[in-house]
Amino acid sequence: MANTYLAGWEGARMAFWDAALGTPAYVPIACITSRSEANTTNTTEKVNVCTQGKVVTTANSVTSTVSLSGEVVTSDSLDDLRVLQDSLAEQTFRVYRGTGTSTPVYFVGTITNLNAEYPTGEGEDATFSMDVTINGDYLTVDPKA
Repeated sequence: MANTYLAGWEGARMAFWDAALGTPAYVPIACITSRSEANTTNTTEKVNVCTQGKVVTTANSVTSTVSLSGEVVTSDSLDDLRVLQDSLAEQTFRVYRGTGTSTPVYFVGTITNLNAEYPTGEGEDATFSMDVTINGDYLTVDPKA
């Protein structure tokens, strides 16, 4: 079996949909330095006399989470991410998967975890990591269009 290398999102850029702007638009927020994805099957279990005391597990749904790390784009980027998380609402994100890529992907989801790091060294950039629970799949068409 041949090894297949799947490239990451090198040079990826991320923006979020901001409906609060005078003219709603995508606002650049980060340059992504790493990305990971996780899918969890949500199940229910039951045990009763009808199952003869054995656990019966039923798959109900799948929760998809994307974890992103990156460098902030502006001094307001981390504050913007905090506001998005504090809203407790799903957000629409646009990601260009790499440098020179002109076709973005979109996803709608809720920020479930947000961390920021502010290094003290000269010339070091603030970074962040966050987890977004995706509602649906990656989209190739802008859901806000």
